[in-house]
Amino acid sequence: MKKISMVFLSGLMLLSLAAPGFAGNQGGTFTLDPFTGFYSFDREQDLDARSYYGLRGGYNFTDNLGLEAMFGFVPTETRSMEYVDRDVQVYRLGVDAVLSFNPEGTFVPFVSAGFGVTQTDNSSKGMPDHGRGMFNYGLGLKYFISDTVALRGDVKQGVFTEGGDSRINMEYTVGLTFVLGAEKKAVARTGDDTAPEVVCTSPDGGVTGVSADRNITATFSEEMARSTITTSTFTVKHGTTPVTGKVTFAGTTATFDPANELDKGTTYTATIAAGVKDLAGNVLANSYVWSFTTVPAPKIVPAVLISLEDSHFDFDSSSLSENGKTILNYNAKILKDSPKMKIRIAGYTSASGTKEYNQKLSEQRATAVRNYLIKEGGVAGDRLTKIGYGETRPSEYEPVPSDIYSEAAKANQKVLFEVIVK
Repeated sequence: MKKISMVFLSGLMLLSLAAPGFAGNQGGTFTLDPFTGFYSFDREQDLDARSYYGLRGGYNFTDNLGLEAMFGFVPTETRSMEYVDRDVQVYRLGVDAVLSFNPEGTFVPFVSAGFGVTQTDNSSKGMPDHGRGMFNYGLGLKYFISDTVALRGDVKQGVFTEGGDSRINMEYTVGLTFVLGAEKKAVARTGDDTAPEVVCTSPDGGVTGVSADRNITATFSEEMARSTITTSTFTVKHGTTPVTGKVTFAGTTATFDPANELDKGTTYTATIAAGVKDLAGNVLANSYVWSFTTVPAPKIVPAVLISLEDSHFDFDSSSLSENGKTILNYNAKILKDSPKMKIRIAGYTSASGTKEYNQKLSEQRATAVRNYLIKEGGVAGDRLTKIGYGETRPSEYEPVPSDIYSEAAKANQKVLFEVIVK
């Protein structure tokens, strides 16, 4: 079995010369490795070298670095003169760090190191059971026969001390590695020397009226090496100011997802930098640059509506005076001439009276104005909202709140028209 394992490892090296180009190790994936092989014990242990069976399970933190746990079983016999040919079961547990080289290749060599234990269980009475810790290290090879399956071979040493002396166990294993959660990678075309191109973008270059809440995409003529499509090579700027966001890639399309909504009425420039590569390593010869403009920002139209004062209502009431109605007729005409204008009718009062009374009066006056504009002025109700502020937002400070005829009190008794959409 020892010779078979070495032949298998040598065979993997030869197979790599004719590798079909499958993906290798991938970060963020789990692995499952059933194996078999040959396990030999230090001669001082008086145990026969025998077949070895087990299972490994691991996780790749990056393309190069992973961690795996393992369980193995060796059914053997003792060579001890006292218990000769008695059955012994040896269980092996361990955790190893695995460092892979050439992780994107079909042929992936690696080294491993970690700690483990062996537990020896004896079937015969009188033979002691025992466990021991050990330091493990070794090397191995993986040959990927698909994106998610590889042939694997390992050679490892387990070093431990016993009676003050160093001991070494050896293991030679072969098996399969199943990669779980791997991202399928396309195989680079043999002899491909055609440089990639950007064949279309969204939005197109030069377009206007682009939604401020959208992603920007660029589609290539072929699948690209994803590691080259990043926020450094796919950028969006307003002038010289970069837009923050993230870049993803699927199929042949790269997507820039802005972190925040784009500004309206603004021209942006997107760039795919020269040097990004396809799977064969061919580079985009020149940077691809295009610009687009977002939807216009709303125009700000000066408000020309006339506000109502306290004198435009009956005394201490929400009923409109004739002067108040005349002003509202004028405002209704302005609103009809500006059909896109929406307003908020805000009622205010002076500080005289209780807060509750003033709040209610301000709301009643705002309601009366809205109702008049709808019923008499012919303004659509969905263009008018109302709110009562009471005495909470005075225009002027009232030093004597009880003086309802003061100039400050009169300035605070009003109904304003706040333009909220133009």
